[in-house]
Amino acid sequence: MAITGRPPSANPRNRNPKAYDWTPIEAAPFEGPSPELPKNGRKKWHAETLAWWEAVRRMPHCRLWTDTDWRFAMETAVLVDAFWRGEANRAAELRLRAAKLGLTHEDRLKLRIRYTTPGEDTDAPPAPDAAAVTRLDERRRRLSGDA
Repeated sequence: MAITGRPPSANPRNRNPKAYDWTPIEAAPFEGPSPELPKNGRKKWHAETLAWWEAVRRMPHCRLWTDTDWRFAMETAVLVDAFWRGEANRAAELRLRAAKLGLTHEDRLKLRIRYTTPGEDTDAPPAPDAAAVTRLDERRRRLSGDA
């Protein structure tokens, strides 16, 4: 039975322009003003939560954050604290919030945030690692029997 629908495109590249460009941020820890974690009722913050907060508040791209971004990060700290106190059901929400905050390299790529060093060309997209790129011409020669 044939599959209905449009046939595959001969050139499947996405031709839609990017809605926005890369945001270059100097790769230096953020030293500007950031809020302290509020008092947590009768209990103290978990040590891992405090370590998480210190790491988050020093990320270079925090210099872009507004008051609402800092509030979001502080609300996330509450979930981090609950997670470290044994509430493993918080993990899924933490993963989503970590992506929004740009906590990992992959998350920053999705947000189009690029850490730069002073003097680096900030208009160019990040270059792929040449060692990580697979050489296809050698593979093609082996498969075609020209090796």
